[in-house]
Amino acid sequence: MRGLGFTIAAASLLLCSLSEPVLAKSHTSAATVAARQKIFGLDNVDPKSGEVRDDRVIFSWLTNATFAAAVKGHVLLLDTFVTRLEVTPGRTPFVIQDLVDLDPDYLFIGHGHFDHADNAAYIAQQTGAVIFASPETCDNMAIDATNNFNNHFANVKTVTCRPLTGRGSLPGAQIVSINDLDPQVSIKVFKHLHSTNTGVTDEHAAPVAATVNGVCVPTVSKGNTFPCNLQDPRDPQLFPAGTPLSTVMNIATSRAGAGGPISLFYVFTVKGTENGRDPFTFVWHNTTGDIIDSCALPNNNPTTGLPFEPGQAANGCFPGVTVNGKSVGANLASIMDGLGPVHVEIGSVVSLGFSQNGERDIVSYLQHVRPRFFIPNHVTAVAVEGSSLEWKVGYAQAMTAAGVPPASQPQLLWLVDPNDYLRPISFDLDHPNDPHF
Repeated sequence: MRGLGFTIAAASLLLCSLSEPVLAKSHTSAATVAARQKIFGLDNVDPKSGEVRDDRVIFSWLTNATFAAAVKGHVLLLDTFVTRLEVTPGRTPFVIQDLVDLDPDYLFIGHGHFDHADNAAYIAQQTGAVIFASPETCDNMAIDATNNFNNHFANVKTVTCRPLTGRGSLPGAQIVSINDLDPQVSIKVFKHLHSTNTGVTDEHAAPVAATVNGVCVPTVSKGNTFPCNLQDPRDPQLFPAGTPLSTVMNIATSRAGAGGPISLFYVFTVKGTENGRDPFTFVWHNTTGDIIDSCALPNNNPTTGLPFEPGQAANGCFPGVTVNGKSVGANLASIMDGLGPVHVEIGSVVSLGFSQNGERDIVSYLQHVRPRFFIPNHVTAVAVEGSSLEWKVGYAQAMTAAGVPPASQPQLLWLVDPNDYLRPISFDLDHPNDPHF
């Protein structure tokens, strides 16, 4: 399927093709070498050229659902938001200039909420990187780019945002191919469901307990006390707040329009290093919705108060709506069944419905995708900073509640904020079952 993108230059719009390739850049600057070594590790980056080794797939966590990834030597950003981005390195050991100096080729945005799409237009304007997103999120990228022009940031370039999936299409109705990195890397995308706290409560699911004024109010069910979305009380002393970047530079994404919760699921299939080698497949999604009940967060624009996806009820569910003869959720489950087993799933381990269904929805995605390794994300927004291990307890309880035997569970590569920022996880394409840290 071909789609149309746009290039934003102040107020003018130009069209470009979805399949138009952007060639890998030649990197020679000392700043790029330093940024890539910081983010991907000294052993993975050529100290002269800044090129990242192409025989590995490398992930480096940058907070929340945001990762830098190196795939066949191409540098990607999966989301662009950074939790508590500061003027000088603090809890997060890098600054916005490091992400600019990284000089990524592409920016993939899972959905347009601020805790995923902040900084995207700015990084694209500074580097020339292409943004991939839903058409609704691309609308917001146009607003952000214009705002940045008006703010007179230095070295601001045009922004190219290529929309994926049809505007207003149902989740799972289309699977779109991105051909820019063919034949080395095949990328497929489909719309899925944003997590929701407005849908159906599952009385059999293990909830994540609530907090009141930072104090855990435990939930007890069937003899188990469930974890809280709670920060360790020592955390602020260990990581005192610095000066927020937002006080000197506003590069946040616009809240206007419907782009917020329209969510994309990305599938990357990487060619092996030798002929005959099995490809390496990883998936990335920055939210995990309710495919059991076909429910998603209903809207992003409080001025309308109305859902915007066809067939979506006011609570975000899709009653009676079918795609390919199945309910919306069942069709998405079928698509995911066709992906697995995959090598790695990088997926949101936090649902907005944590007080309703805990991490039930996370388990449902894992059961269909069937990854060998699971790398959690979204553990610094909605999830409180420093609460990652609480969510790990909830994950284990959700697996038990779902009756998933240990032998069928993926190997966990759990991430703990802030210990695991800039701690590269690399997979050798010849030996993908033995990740390097």
